[in-house]
Amino acid sequence: MTTIAIANNKGGTGKTATAVNLAALLAREGCPTLLIDADPQHNSTDFFLDSAEDLPTLYDVLEGTCEPVWRDNVQETAFEGLTILPTDGNLFRLDLSALLNGSAINDKRLFDFLACVRKDGETDFVIIDCPPGFTAASTAALVCCDEVIVPTRVDAFSRAGVLELLDQVRSLARYGVRPGFWVLVTMADRSRLSKQAAEQLRRDGLRLFETVIHNSVCVPESSYARLPLCEYAPKSRAAEDYEALLKEVLADG
Repeated sequence: MTTIAIANNKGGTGKTATAVNLAALLAREGCPTLLIDADPQHNSTDFFLDSAEDLPTLYDVLEGTCEPVWRDNVQETAFEGLTILPTDGNLFRLDLSALLNGSAINDKRLFDFLACVRKDGETDFVIIDCPPGFTAASTAALVCCDEVIVPTRVDAFSRAGVLELLDQVRSLARYGVRPGFWVLVTMADRSRLSKQAAEQLRRDGLRLFETVIHNSVCVPESSYARLPLCEYAPKSRAAEDYEALLKEVLADG
């Protein structure tokens, strides 16, 4: 089982689009996949579920208030082979508690949850959709993951954000945490800037996917339709890009 955190300290870089499309493609490929929504804005949850009300959520896992059996806490989606551990706005409470009380999140709870998923042997991939910033939930995800995929736009501010996240991930090495670190260029166009920005990231010593996710109106449209691109617009450039990303992820895994 491979656990992949989709993370970036900046918002608006395509994290959720990457998480939901990659998870759907993995499931379609015959790789049972669990998607964990770690963003209190709960966009991944809203994409696949009508509501998370009265359902166990990531907050319950991190607080230790849910049943220990992992399958009792995840929800089936309309896509065969794809389950989701939803979230809701309660995740904000974790950061608020840390701010007001100085309390730290128990990272071991997510680790133990994922250990149960791994032991069950029926899940090939776990995709964690992380929120912007270094939050309690994103920290837990980074501590538990095997790989980090960082979707990023091609501007100077985004480059700085990627390098900052890399430093944060490297700081976890003192705890024995050394996930792989991959950069995915998103919202790209055919301009010289896109190519120059990608080359600059390589000069920074970062590993980039060969795949680039091109800017496409189909991406926001698919979010309204609540369908992954492979179903909403399978012949679109963005859908083809995510298919290419899938092949790279499977080759790396």
